[in-house]
Amino acid sequence: MPKKKRTYNLKQFQGSSSTSQRPNAGHDGSDSPTTTVNERLEDLRKDQSLDAAQKKRDIAELVSQRSVPPELRGILGVPETAPPKPKVGIRVRDRERMRSPGPPGPAPPKSWLGFLPVWQSGTKASDGKRKGKKAVSATSVRNRPEKLMRFTQMVGIDGEPHGLLHLTLKRLAEQWDLLDDEDLPDLIEIPSRLRLRLLTYLGYYGPPVGALALRALTQGNNAITYLDLGGLAGHGPLTLKRLIRVLEQDTRPTAIDAQAEGVLDSWDAEDGTEAQLSSQPAAFSFANLTHLCLSNPPSTASWRELLALSKHVPQLTHLSLAYWPRPTLTPHLATATVQSSHSPEVRAGGSHYYSAMDQDFSEPASLLRQLSCNLLCLQWLDLEGCAEWVPALATLAAAASVDTAGEEGQDNDADRWYVRPNVMKIFTDTWRNVTYLNCSQGWLPSSAGIEGLATTSADRHIKADLIKHLRQHDVVPEFPSHDVHDVEKRKARLWMDHERRLVAAADRINTIRRVRACKLVTVDYGWR
Repeated sequence: MPKKKRTYNLKQFQGSSSTSQRPNAGHDGSDSPTTTVNERLEDLRKDQSLDAAQKKRDIAELVSQRSVPPELRGILGVPETAPPKPKVGIRVRDRERMRSPGPPGPAPPKSWLGFLPVWQSGTKASDGKRKGKKAVSATSVRNRPEKLMRFTQMVGIDGEPHGLLHLTLKRLAEQWDLLDDEDLPDLIEIPSRLRLRLLTYLGYYGPPVGALALRALTQGNNAITYLDLGGLAGHGPLTLKRLIRVLEQDTRPTAIDAQAEGVLDSWDAEDGTEAQLSSQPAAFSFANLTHLCLSNPPSTASWRELLALSKHVPQLTHLSLAYWPRPTLTPHLATATVQSSHSPEVRAGGSHYYSAMDQDFSEPASLLRQLSCNLLCLQWLDLEGCAEWVPALATLAAAASVDTAGEEGQDNDADRWYVRPNVMKIFTDTWRNVTYLNCSQGWLPSSAGIEGLATTSADRHIKADLIKHLRQHDVVPEFPSHDVHDVEKRKARLWMDHERRLVAAADRINTIRRVRACKLVTVDYGWR
């Protein structure tokens, strides 16, 4: 069967030429189907440039707007800003943000979250808001006790801090800067026992306080028997001079009412002499003060002011001078000398620059003797961290002989005077009632350094007792036993040198008290 013949029209599949018969574009600006590729790309570039410029203007307006804290946003009626849109793609979130869901976006600035204390954040906080830069710098370099309520626990007044009371006092001490001077008189509503404990918390957690805050925390008619100013006395506005003024005003008897009033208003008025005689004397706040802690002062603490302070509290039985500097009246003249053409150079101060190295304790012993004359009732003395000058308590005992048969100053021999040394005057006369002396160095070497230290026969019992103490209390050394640079051995050697002098001074003191038939002093070295 023959096939049917088909014809095809190829003109309908043939495209029109771009150069010939191109219609004009529409009046509405739209591209015609016959627009070339180059023309379309040019139009797209123009549209993208317009959108990019508009986006840049929007971003610039958002950046120029200042943020407002949430508290002020509701007062001023400012609408809340929308959070930024999340980025497209995979976001890596930390665990804390995944645990605590919150609004997206960056964290709020620190100025919105409030001011943090200097002792918590380590930055300048509200302390510099009212007190200036000097108060902030004094707070940052301030010495603090290593343990909370150390003095009261050693004396046996309070126990370990715990419970809701501990958390409340800690929070109040940390936020002490929120209290103004107008708020201080309201503290009298707090019991006196808690106000005195708050002073201890301020020394450990809080900022330095002034004399006005000290008066507010010690006001009232209740007699104060103990005062813990560890980490507060000498720091910031509470200098020893201002502390002396507080003690003077509180222990000074008030004037008689008749003298203050003067002449009676009328002859017919009744005489108030009987009422004045029958009235009881006013109770002074610090008249019964027996326990005082002045530990952790600044490095510039003055012994001259301490001696002046001791005259106002002669009834003290317990005193803490932990971490006090070397006793001297001229701390700034250690390197100064007085020159003269007719005599050799003379030291300008009581102690020269190498007094500690040369074991020259003449000035410290003299100042300690003056302190003992002002505190005749002392029974308990804390000198922790003062290993550099504690041997001054007994350094004069070896310089002079003891004459137990003759009287003081009696000339039994033409070539020698028997004079009672100053240390005997301290521990047999003025401080005869002292029964406890804490002279620990405040730190202990590692067991690796002590075991690797070659000691003499005199230090053998110290080494054995210390290793036993470290093993009983499970003190793990911070560094491994293999010390390449012998750092632990050098620390242990330095500790052993100071400990040897402390033990020798304590033995000398007890020897003198034994000769004078006095009760021996219990010496606490911190490890036995």
